[in-house]
Amino acid sequence: MIAHPVAAWEFTRNQASAIRCAIAEQAARHGLKGVRRADFLLAVYESMTNALKHAGGRGLVRLWAGDGLLHCEITDRGPGIPGAAIDGDRMPPGHAIGGRGLWLIRRLSESADFTTGPEGTTVRIAFRLDGDPSFP
Repeated sequence: MIAHPVAAWEFTRNQASAIRCAIAEQAARHGLKGVRRADFLLAVYESMTNALKHAGGRGLVRLWAGDGLLHCEITDRGPGIPGAAIDGDRMPPGHAIGGRGLWLIRRLSESADFTTGPEGTTVRIAFRLDGDPSFP
């Protein structure tokens, strides 16, 4: 894979919105437009929000391009994500209190990988820089 570093940001609740705007600018520079860019931002922001809510209120976002994809990695130092939440491919029922964020990340991204454990979680998502999303 040929990777071209773009940017990295540490975030807390106070910086999340500003970082989201910076990520939107970077995504646009790399060719994500319209709905694809909105989907990318939603997937990234869902992961950031999970870190803010469940992992101590801080994290790290890294963004890079390579092999026709825009990649984003969100890392936190929280207690990890329960296995049932990671493994589910179905949208949570309407009465469920949470759980839609991980489903959305998986659904919107070309690829979504979750590495999680008691020392933290890393979410890696990738979006194709050319073309429309491919939904199953």
